[in-house]
Amino acid sequence: MIARTQMIVLACIMLLLGIVVETQASYFVFTKKGNVRSGPGTRYRVIGQLAKETIAEIPHGFTDYQSKWIAIDAKTVFDNKTKAKKVVYTKWVYRSLGVVIQGDLDEVDKYFAVKESGWPKEMQDLILAGKVVVGMNSHMVYYAWGKPDAVNESLKLDDQKEEWVYKRPDGKTRHLYFEDDILETIK
Repeated sequence: MIARTQMIVLACIMLLLGIVVETQASYFVFTKKGNVRSGPGTRYRVIGQLAKETIAEIPHGFTDYQSKWIAIDAKTVFDNKTKAKKVVYTKWVYRSLGVVIQGDLDEVDKYFAVKESGWPKEMQDLILAGKVVVGMNSHMVYYAWGKPDAVNESLKLDDQKEEWVYKRPDGKTRHLYFEDDILETIK
């Protein structure tokens, strides 16, 4: 009884202080049409099929994103043997049918925006991996690294030059220099 009371008090304090515990979701985006199975393998029956660009949420308890089979639905059941609740995954898809996106739905939107951009595939892959290289335009850098912490502009004759500054968590800063909207230098 004391533990329950302590948990309630702690929850109230957290609410009063505005502390929010955020859980990060994960999604599976189909890059091609594919089967949904009742278990993780081809020996399990096909229970449906989903179209290209379908977005399915991956259950919070599933974390093996590199495996061949990805769970896209789950339910909690009571196990009579162990007398405990357990998560049972009810739908599975083959990993090569799509991509796993970790983050909120904005990350899914970013994925589609980059894929529909018309940019070369090599650039799309770099952007989605969060990498920046010389030759990218400012839109590509924005999708790869997000909004800069500071932007410094200077006009010289006909050329427009910009410096984007990103502050990293380790305290260091990255300076990106653009000329005519093309990334020229990274320092």
